[in-house]
Parts: sequence; structure tokens; C-alpha cells
Amino acid sequence: MRLRTFLLITIGFLLLAAPAAAQGPVFMIVPTNSPLSQPALRPGASSSLRARLRADRTVLRQTLQAHQQAAEALARESTSTSLLSNWLETEKTTVQLRQTLDADQAQAAALRRHIHSIKLQTQTPPTPVPSPMSGNGSVMGSAAAWIAGQYLGIPYRWGGDTPDEGFDCSGLTKYVYGQLGIDLPHWAAGQWQMLPHIDPSQLAPGDLVFFEPQANGPGHVGIYTGGDSFIEAPHTGDVVKVASLSEEAATMGFVGAARPGQIATGDPFG
Repeated sequence: MRLRTFLLITIGFLLLAAPAAAQGPVFMIVPTNSPLSQPALRPGASSSLRARLRADRTVLRQTLQAHQQAAEALARESTSTSLLSNWLETEKTTVQLRQTLDADQAQAAALRRHIHSIKLQTQTPPTPVPSPMSGNGSVMGSAAAWIAGQYLGIPYRWGGDTPDEGFDCSGLTKYVYGQLGIDLPHWAAGQWQMLPHIDPSQLAPGDLVFFEPQANGPGHVGIYTGGDSFIEAPHTGDVVKVASLSEEAATMGFVGAARPGQIATGDPFG
């Protein structure tokens, strides 16, 4: 019975294998890169590879971060260098402008001096101040004009009425006539109100001439010296000097003339 079963199994196997045998031997081609062709990994090898991969990724990330930081630092450095370059260029331009300005100011000052020199050379010489004994007008008037001429060049000083401190306009006339015994107020309008007026056509050396009409009287006074000239202390920054009567009258407005000598002598002709 067992033999019979074995024979039947053997015959069945032969029947199944016969077609394949008729077609030739059967082969299986396995690729070399197939997992089947690789030797089996040792236990724990996979976790080691994953650890190495994580470490490599960490190093790569750190490298990229360092690269980014270096790029940002380079950009900041470039910006700082650009700003420094611009600042240096601005400073250079400023220095050049200062030098140009200094040169222009020096040239302007030289031109002003040259113009002033030309004016001095071309201006009409002022009428000479008469001496006390010139006989031109009253003796007191001539003396006043002569005394005023001794203080040409004294600096103007508002409120001043002596040669040491300087003169303003009424301070000069007050001081000059004070030397002749006549006390005048230190105020142009006050002098005008105090003194006897004369016709401008009768002007003589030593007469006071008044300018700059204001509500309370004239604002400026000087001492007539003859011709078209008078001596005045004009304004801050200037000095006692000989000026043109007609020019000052055109500029400030002429008020009139007065003769201090009439107070001392009682003579209507001074």
C-alpha cells in the first residue's frame, strides 16, 4: 500500500516536471544592487547610519548658519566702509569750501581797501578849518571851529562829551563851546531850542547846523567851518570828521542853523 502511494507521487511529479524539462533549465537573474545581492547588515548597523546622518545634518546646518552670519557681517562691514568713505569725502569738501571762503574774504577785504584808497585819492579836499584869528565871521565862532578841528579822528561814542571817552554829535558841540565859556545841553534838540536861530544864508564858521527833523526837534548837530563843510561826530563806528553840508542835508534833512556866540556877546551878528 505504501509503495503504491510512493509510486503515484513519483509519477505525478514527473508529469509536472516534464514540460519544464523539455524547455531547458530554469535560471533566476538577481541584480547586483538588489537587497538580495547585499550581505545582510549586522545587528545595530542601521541605527549607527542614522546617527551619522543626523550628525552630518547638524554639521551642515551649523555650516550654513556660519556662512549666513559671515555674509551678514560682510554686508555690515561694506556699509560701514561706505559711510566712512562718504564722511571723509564730506569733510574734504568742507575744508575746501572753508579755504575758498577764506580766500574770497581776503580778496574782498583787499578790494575794499583798494576802493577806499581810490576814494581818498579822488575826493575833494575839505574846506580848511579857519584859525581863531582868521577874521572870517566872529572871533568866538572862528575859535569854536578851530577847537573842533583839533578833535578830528576822535571815535564816536554815544553819550560821550570828552576827548578821552569819545563824542556823540551834541557832546562834541557841548565840549567845544564849553571851552569858550558857553554851557550847552547835551542834546541836539535842546541846543536848537536854547540858541538864537539865524538865516542859513548868513552862516559863519562856528555856527551850529542842525539836521534830521523829528517831533521833538532835530536829531543831529555839527559845527560849521565854512564853504560846504562842517565838523560832526556822525554815528557808532565812525570818528569826528569833516563832512559835506549839502550831502548831509540831502540825506537827513536840514533843520536850520543857530549861533551860540550871540549868547555871550549879545551881538545879533555874533
